[in-house]
Amino acid sequence: MNGAVYLDLDGTLLDPGGVLVPESLMTLAVVRDAGLRPVVLTGRSRWAAAAIARTLAIEDVVCELGAVVLVDGRLQLAAPEAVPFPRAPLLAALEDVPAQEHEPGTPRMSGLVLRSAMPADDLTDELHAAGFGGWCCVDNGPSHLPLDDGRPSRVVHVLPSGTDKATGVRMHLQMRDLLPGACAVVGDSTADIACHAVVPRTFVVRSEDDEALAEAARLGLHVTASRGAAGALEAVRTVVTGGRSVPGPLTPQG
Repeated sequence: MNGAVYLDLDGTLLDPGGVLVPESLMTLAVVRDAGLRPVVLTGRSRWAAAAIARTLAIEDVVCELGAVVLVDGRLQLAAPEAVPFPRAPLLAALEDVPAQEHEPGTPRMSGLVLRSAMPADDLTDELHAAGFGGWCCVDNGPSHLPLDDGRPSRVVHVLPSGTDKATGVRMHLQMRDLLPGACAVVGDSTADIACHAVVPRTFVVRSEDDEALAEAARLGLHVTASRGAAGALEAVRTVVTGGRSVPGPLTPQG
């Protein structure tokens, strides 16, 4: 396989809430039938993402929001010098802001995941002011859970600076010796949309995330009519057949 389709999990390949539905399997079938490689692209931990990938017979995984890439059992880190990461000091630096750890106790390799009522850029400023200049916060869309005080929140990943899903996609392209033009990205968050800088054929699955929809409109990216896995299926069908949103069908290189 000399081309790939990078598929976000929650709200894209899986329906909201991480539910596997028939459209999930149909999406993978369309990708594989076109001779393309499906790749998991997710903020989930290395272990959770790998388990889901195994269930779906997917070999390659870009996880922890791009900080970790798994290919044929090989593991590559975006910032190996930051592993293990300073969990307790990072949390202490953010103890006075409206944010809390998302799913405490879940093992991760490369950083924290928070639910936050404060924008990611402002959280990054807080970290820098506390002396963590080599760390940044990356928004990954609305959380289905509010903060403990009831305020709505967004999922924010705390990662080594310069790390995001685009970083992970770039590492995977190099590991598999793939050309960006032979690949596509399908996702529903601003973190997925950032991959457009690496893989121009980035498709946005419709969701309730106004920030993602606004960014997609700003960049002129195709937004699906359907949501969830049905939206992912719509996107990959456009990828492999061509359509108004792309100049032609995506076919494997070589």
